[in-house]
Amino acid sequence: LDVHTYFTLIGAIFTHKQRFSLQTNLSSKSKYLVSNTMNCLACGIPQTGAPFKPGRTIAIEADGETKIYDFLVIACDPQDGLTEEVMKKTDTEKKVFSTDVMKSLTFQTTLMKFPKVDKVDDPVEIFNPVNLNKSEGLLHSYRSETRKEVYQLTAQSNCDDPKAFFADQLAKFSHEYVTMYQLIDKTKPEAHNMDEEQMWELLKQQMNDPKNKTWFPYDALKGEKIACFHTKYFDHFTIPALKNQTNTRRNNWRILDIQGKKNTIYVHASTAFESVLHIYSYIELLHETCPESFPDDKQSKIAVIGAGPSGLLASRKFVQLGYTDITVYESKQNNSGPNELYAGKTQTNMFSQPHLNYMIPAELGTCYLSPAYKHMYDEFDRSHLLGPAGDKNELISLDQIENGPVVKDIITDGQFDEDGPVKRLLKAYPDVLDLGEYEGDFPSRMDFEKYQVVKGFEEHYKGKNLSVGKLKEEFPGFLYKVIGPAAIKYITYHCENYGKYVPFPPNQKRVKGEIFSNDIYSFLEKKDLLCLLGLLQFGYSLQGYGSTAKGDTMSAFYLLMWVTPNVFMTFIHNDVKHIIEDGLSKIHLDPVWFKKDVPIVAALSKGWGDVWKNLKRQFEEEIAEDSRKKVTIKYGTRITKIARDKV
Repeated sequence: LDVHTYFTLIGAIFTHKQRFSLQTNLSSKSKYLVSNTMNCLACGIPQTGAPFKPGRTIAIEADGETKIYDFLVIACDPQDGLTEEVMKKTDTEKKVFSTDVMKSLTFQTTLMKFPKVDKVDDPVEIFNPVNLNKSEGLLHSYRSETRKEVYQLTAQSNCDDPKAFFADQLAKFSHEYVTMYQLIDKTKPEAHNMDEEQMWELLKQQMNDPKNKTWFPYDALKGEKIACFHTKYFDHFTIPALKNQTNTRRNNWRILDIQGKKNTIYVHASTAFESVLHIYSYIELLHETCPESFPDDKQSKIAVIGAGPSGLLASRKFVQLGYTDITVYESKQNNSGPNELYAGKTQTNMFSQPHLNYMIPAELGTCYLSPAYKHMYDEFDRSHLLGPAGDKNELISLDQIENGPVVKDIITDGQFDEDGPVKRLLKAYPDVLDLGEYEGDFPSRMDFEKYQVVKGFEEHYKGKNLSVGKLKEEFPGFLYKVIGPAAIKYITYHCENYGKYVPFPPNQKRVKGEIFSNDIYSFLEKKDLLCLLGLLQFGYSLQGYGSTAKGDTMSAFYLLMWVTPNVFMTFIHNDVKHIIEDGLSKIHLDPVWFKKDVPIVAALSKGWGDVWKNLKRQFEEEIAEDSRKKVTIKYGTRITKIARDKV
């Protein structure tokens, strides 16, 4: 920072010091505020990785032909995609990507066409936390792609009665397209690995189970299976691997250390986190922290293994840096048509419905965006990856419309104890919780904003043995008195440990050891943040990144990596956002959290597949304009050997 900016920030800290401490109940010591603020805004970027070694070569044998390259980019799964028989690894590479320390989940999405459900009150999306927490392949959520589109039309109408408009539009359709989600965590005792067909059979049982009719309203016997996507998902390190004290560098930073060695870099999602935003950010981080790992000669021959988002974005980065000879190898066929592009976990299925003169995307893989994606979305827009101005791949807002139909419902089964604070309070004072007319049965589901408050109340007061009368006193102001300050505490803690960096700071020392060594529930419990569990179940677990339940073993490191302040503000209850805004110092705030023109939850009008299609077109156009440039994507390629010098 220059001197003027530095003293401006210090002045801002002391100007807001009193208000900050009153709103958050945090330490009022200026040393704390200064250190956290400066860590957020002025964290240095340590250099890591190994320098590029000219003269070393990489020989790739594929389909009976051997090609020689100067630089290798691993954008495929380093465990399954590159076995030891295909590419001999160094001892460090073997250790860091070993299945003993890096685990994964199994993810399956299924798109089906059902006769339309006439109940207008059914939401766009439903999430069942208890089924996801089990991670045994049970149906844990679904999204009606048809209702999503009708909801978007309702939002654009700006009508006085959005519910009536939604009902009128929905009445025009005879069928609904519905995407359904299943997840398996093989580390759980009751979970068993299943292939695509086995998970499909389980899904059919789930759809036909009478117990699920309270939340799954579609007629499975009349359903038509349109598409299915089965994949290994979310490579992540175990807690023992992350907290291993025999290594000074924990595993994600050890990957940074090996970047560039043997003229090889790794950009697959396993290096950081399973999302396009994190892949995009990691490639940027890699260029910042390991600049000497890249070849000096822009005409160096570069091989990229994998044509998913990681490989495509890495190739794009090399083109932006001026490299002219890039070959991308992809094992799967480009079977989406001559102008389409296979893209790993992006699985966009386009379909049409009567009464609409355009195609609707159903995302079976890469899906939602939040304000955290805004800078990437804008950069894609400037680079014309979203299409021309008159036909752009727009952000579709899924924000809750005031007095409109419900977007998200949460299933309450297994989330509230019979003798817990919520059910005790409901039985004694039914009107306090504002859960509708109470006739003795607990609501089977709640809209998301109501659920995050009620679930937070349950977790915060569980085991504290408060009288029903005291619980009655505490609930009305719970959102503002407990959830609001806890939100400020979470955001401040995140800034202190992760700063401005996505997916994680290049300097490991700034991240507290307790983040690595605690599972998500234990971390929230120790930080007195369990009141945020209802929010985080949806904001974290629904995305397929593992369970937040007590006793599960997903490290809090991944919670904090995904739920950045921007993402957190995406899901927090609207009524408490002004408290957070007032409570945080101005220098901590990112204005995008509160900008009204940024959708809180969004999808792409043409889907993610269209982004990669446009990127492929750009590669082709650049080659046509300058014959010296070359980005070649080889589909359906079987690599039998990758030989690196001195390995």
